[in-house]
Amino acid sequence: MIRALLAIGTAALIVSVAPAAAATPSVTTGPVTAVGSSTATVTGSVNPNGAATTWYVEYGKTTSYGSKSASKGAGSGTAAVAVSAGLTGLAPGTTYHYRVVGTNGSGTGRGGDGIFATASAPSVSSLAASGVSTTAATLAGTVNPNGRETTWYFEYGTSTSYGTKTAAKSAGAGSASVAVSAPLTGLASGRTFHFRLVGTSDAGTSRSADRTFSTTSAPAAVTGSVSSITFTSAKLGGTVNPNGVATNWYFEYGTSTSYGTKTAAKSAGSGTKGVGESASISGLTAGTTYHYRLVATSASGTTAGRDRSFSTAGAPVARTGTAEAVGPLTAEPTGTVDARGRHTTWYFEYGESTVYGAKTAAKSGGSAFGAKTVKATISGLRPSTTYHFRVVATNDGGTSRGADVTFTTAGVTISAATQTAVYGQSLLLSGLVPVQKQGEVVTVYAQPYGQGSPRVIATVATNAVGAWSFPVKPTVLTSYQASWLSGVSQPTVVGVRPAISLKRIGTARFTTRVVAGHAFARRTVKVQRQTKTGTWVTVKQVRLGARSSAAFRLTLPRGTSHLRIAMSVNQAGAGYLAGFSPTVTVRR
Repeated sequence: MIRALLAIGTAALIVSVAPAAAATPSVTTGPVTAVGSSTATVTGSVNPNGAATTWYVEYGKTTSYGSKSASKGAGSGTAAVAVSAGLTGLAPGTTYHYRVVGTNGSGTGRGGDGIFATASAPSVSSLAASGVSTTAATLAGTVNPNGRETTWYFEYGTSTSYGTKTAAKSAGAGSASVAVSAPLTGLASGRTFHFRLVGTSDAGTSRSADRTFSTTSAPAAVTGSVSSITFTSAKLGGTVNPNGVATNWYFEYGTSTSYGTKTAAKSAGSGTKGVGESASISGLTAGTTYHYRLVATSASGTTAGRDRSFSTAGAPVARTGTAEAVGPLTAEPTGTVDARGRHTTWYFEYGESTVYGAKTAAKSGGSAFGAKTVKATISGLRPSTTYHFRVVATNDGGTSRGADVTFTTAGVTISAATQTAVYGQSLLLSGLVPVQKQGEVVTVYAQPYGQGSPRVIATVATNAVGAWSFPVKPTVLTSYQASWLSGVSQPTVVGVRPAISLKRIGTARFTTRVVAGHAFARRTVKVQRQTKTGTWVTVKQVRLGARSSAAFRLTLPRGTSHLRIAMSVNQAGAGYLAGFSPTVTVRR
């Protein structure tokens, strides 16, 4: 309250005067600064008009606003105060309305409506791929930076996962569309690729719609079969698929996989399906094997079909195989014959040497190309005999003979129960004839060491299963054989060791004697003792006397000793193996 003294006439009047009342804030909406893709800074001023005042910014996509910033104090002064608020979470490329609002106890003041637009991410659009080839293509599109510094690149791959991208490049910061392109290399042929253009700035990242392109494939070439083969000509066939690109084809041919000659190139068109092609060749050599393949070429590449071969008509090809079903008296020789396009006959030559001397009846081998299996039966053979044979083929182009091959007819077998015998010891010889028949006569021969020829030592009969046996007592190294139906078995050899004895005749006295087919006077034997590890070591050498025997003294260590007499092969002599006495155990 303010008191005032007023003079009215002569009287004085004291009056109380109230102060002026506070007013609603005065608010001015200012410009927007630092606009980004999702942020903006709003400015303005607020005059509290003498009362404590708060302020905030209302904003939204229409004049209904709908959002506001946090409230802040503007004080209670009577002068305008500059204010600003940062707005966040805005949508890129969007127009917003805003105003500053101030409020105090007297009411609310609102600034005028303002408008701003957030920054936009780049606008991108991809175009169809161009320059597509087997392994390359060029991608293109446009980028509008929308006023922000922008970079761009292409993503690409065989699916919409892409996986690969080109190097990033600048599109500038303009507000008009910029044409961009990027070459791709090293692509897989015959594949479909997905791609899209990507542009990025501080306002965000934009991606174009997915597009596709397919790299071309080299033409497919399949080498086919050959027909109309003569001595000097043939017709080659195959299939070509151009895979959508204009394609030419030809055949390469020659006597090796180096080829060296080719047919004239012809067009297969530019379709996408296989097309049958053929070419006739001439000037070939009769009876010759040729290699050939089909080759297709286009702007997308060159493809060669697999190598194949054929033989011109000529002398037949004869190859001797093996002998089958070989018995004691019969066999079935086999082989292959390639008639090479001419009427051909064949037969087998056979005999006990490469002179042969006998042959089978001639038979037809036809006239087709390609190896054909042939077989014949021959009889009247001898058991246990080795025969030579070969196949022979003939046509108007000449005669071909297969390689010489041998087989041995079945016959009597022989084996010894042991391959080593001690002089004077019996052992059993046994064997089989190739027929399960009782009473077959088997003759047994023996050839002792040093004798000129085998001698008959027995004639035995087989049992019901064709088996035979005979005991023998070889006196020296002996070779045994068996004979049946004029066929002779392979030999079996039995080695012979001298019979050696060792006896103890006193505390430290021993005797030894060696017996075989001849005397061993003045030959040397070794007295051997077995160690704990099982090794035999020589402890004494003894010379035999006139009766091939000797007595000797031997000092042994205390305990148990295992002793034997050993005679080396050199001391045993021709026709004998090294010999050993039975082991004698001595305890002292």
